[in-house]
Amino acid sequence: MQKEGRQMSVVTIHDVARRTGLSISTVSQALNGKGRISEKTRALVRKMADELGYIPDSRARSMRVSRSKAIGLLVPDVRNGYFSELVYAVQDELYINGYATLIGVSLDDTKRQDDFFRTILARHIDGAIVVPRNATSPILRVVLDRGLPVVFVDRRDEGAPQIPLVDSDPEPGLEQALQSLAEHGHRKVAYIPGPDIHPPVFQERQAAFTALSDRRRDIQGIVVRDYGDRVDDCRRIMRSLVDQGVTAFIFGYSGDAIRAIAIVNEDSWAFRDKVALVSFDDLDLFRLVTPQVSVISQQVDRMGRLGVGVLLDLVEAGGAEGGRGVAVRPGECRRMDTVFTPRGLLS
Repeated sequence: MQKEGRQMSVVTIHDVARRTGLSISTVSQALNGKGRISEKTRALVRKMADELGYIPDSRARSMRVSRSKAIGLLVPDVRNGYFSELVYAVQDELYINGYATLIGVSLDDTKRQDDFFRTILARHIDGAIVVPRNATSPILRVVLDRGLPVVFVDRRDEGAPQIPLVDSDPEPGLEQALQSLAEHGHRKVAYIPGPDIHPPVFQERQAAFTALSDRRRDIQGIVVRDYGDRVDDCRRIMRSLVDQGVTAFIFGYSGDAIRAIAIVNEDSWAFRDKVALVSFDDLDLFRLVTPQVSVISQQVDRMGRLGVGVLLDLVEAGGAEGGRGVAVRPGECRRMDTVFTPRGLLS
């Protein structure tokens, strides 16, 4: 019997999630018989719900039924192998959880990004996963003010620190790469940041390379400030670096690595069997080409699926709390290590 003067507390789905150690979206799926949840997990959730006295809120349930069951996904370019893998992972994970995906392409253009946000607002999409252009816009503010759950993946937006972020830490993979290069006898390594180092992700990679190489005594790290966009310029710069004793190149942007592969093959007399190539982004192409390219993988499949989990937690929490916006809470950052995979490093 309840003690006199003590109010009966209402048990929410948050309480069940907290006691089971599971996410809100997993608990919701288990209670509603949805998703790929094991019978052991379903039984645990039902048992805990019964013990706590959890009763589903009919108002929250009605709001969930009225959802679009669709999520927006915005990436810079689906032609890029890295982002196409991200699209696949996100779309597949959303499908498993009973959601459709509306895919947009920004081409790293702020106007296109704004148009995407306008579209998802107009279509009453349940939430959005975004690889942002680092330029916060008034439209994004409108999205957040309306309480639409948003999660950033791969990149952060400095002007929107309250949005949860799932990304990769470049330092572990770079550290492994430098160690492997040193063990193979490389003493001078050139780092190519990419065509545009303004996005934070490229700045962070460059800063990590500089810090790691500065701490080593067995390797001299050289950051190439101007690699150029024209093949002739890139060829000239690579030849000059090789003449200066560079025997390994690390590329912060996979597009530059692809260009370098063509240069090495065209000028095999100058480069073949003289340089090792390492690149961020574990593209399938790098497994097929000659010369082989060692890769620093950002675990993009895991990143995409984790991003979906974070977003669906926000979506479920919004429904459970009567539709109030939850994406404007202080953003959390979930990071995973980059992983280096050596392929054909020269000794």
